[in-house]
Amino acid sequence: MREPSVALAHSTRSWAQELHFFLMDHGGALVRGYVVSPDDALAESYDVLLVDDVTSFLSHRLVATLRGRGVRVIGVYDESDARGAGKQRLLELGVDQALPATTPSTEFLEVITKLAGPFIEDDPELVGLLEDLGARTGTAEPPSSPTVDMQLQRGRIVAVAAAAGGAGATEVAIGLAAAVRRGGHATVLCDTDEQAPSVAQRLGLPLHPNVRTAVDAVHHATASLEATLARSTALGIDVLCGLPNPRDWYELRAGEVAEVVVELALRHPYVIANVGPRIDDLPNLGGPARFGVSRAVTSIADELVLVGVASPVGARRIIDWLADARALIRSTPLHLVINQYPGGTFALGELESELRRTVTPRSVSVIPYDKRVLRASWEGEGVPRGPFTKGIDRLASSVAPAGVVRS
Repeated sequence: MREPSVALAHSTRSWAQELHFFLMDHGGALVRGYVVSPDDALAESYDVLLVDDVTSFLSHRLVATLRGRGVRVIGVYDESDARGAGKQRLLELGVDQALPATTPSTEFLEVITKLAGPFIEDDPELVGLLEDLGARTGTAEPPSSPTVDMQLQRGRIVAVAAAAGGAGATEVAIGLAAAVRRGGHATVLCDTDEQAPSVAQRLGLPLHPNVRTAVDAVHHATASLEATLARSTALGIDVLCGLPNPRDWYELRAGEVAEVVVELALRHPYVIANVGPRIDDLPNLGGPARFGVSRAVTSIADELVLVGVASPVGARRIIDWLADARALIRSTPLHLVINQYPGGTFALGELESELRRTVTPRSVSVIPYDKRVLRASWEGEGVPRGPFTKGIDRLASSVAPAGVVRS
């Protein structure tokens, strides 16, 4: 049996350093590291987060997200505050356990052990360690996570990505949102492409409000989230527009954008999110941090639509993209779209054979080249009925089967 793993929020109080040294000397739990932002807290894999009541990034949303992932949260407060405001704040945020900062490290370890789950309860070595350290029993069981019910009630998040720029993912995302709406599901289209946002321009919608406005609405209650959506009357869908300048995306945290998408899914049966084609995690390779929004939104998607082109290079780029995304998508259902197909059964057969030899998509949709797409983009309208819309309808029947999600 493994030891539970913990993350420590950066703290100026002595408890964090004392606990870290204690665990290094005596064992009982593995410290993964320190976190200084919500992105840090969500990026690592661990069992328990320990965080101060005064930590600036601690929020109800972060606690709910972590608990939805199976991570337990221990809040630490200053017991010298006669009003008990710190402890009260922690309890209101929904932490699993609130402990005073003066709690001995042995008691911290006891609570960590109990919250971490049944995988250590039957480990004689760990149980013996706790007994040797004089740990006491009687900690209350953690309450059941409210996030579970929330996740069951929310709508489906569908990420639409291109295996390479120019494959037509934006057009596919717009067409898919319109097709899902025609199928009877209220739908929101989100432009979360941090590299080439273009949904607003494509549909002739204003550039404000946009994703930045939605982030402010969710985190600072500056407006209702619904007020940040634009209405495409031609398609009958609501649209969350992207930022007009790709450089502005660096001012937003990836986790904040992902939270907006989740909030929209709590209010709508389907959220179609157009993401950028690049998802490589350069910081892990020693490079600058970028493409975080695309990675974050892709990681929370319930369905993934990957758009490529019909060529040997297109097939290779699909496979390379999936290799880069394997840690993000895990078992997420995959729908491949071969877009702008020029025709020819031999080439199509070769392409499908190559792809299915490497990946196992839930569906493969072939969308022929259709001159109506270019004409519609100039007019800022939906694509008229033709080969493109028929292909998109087939995709929609796989992504959003009739009767599966509430309207």
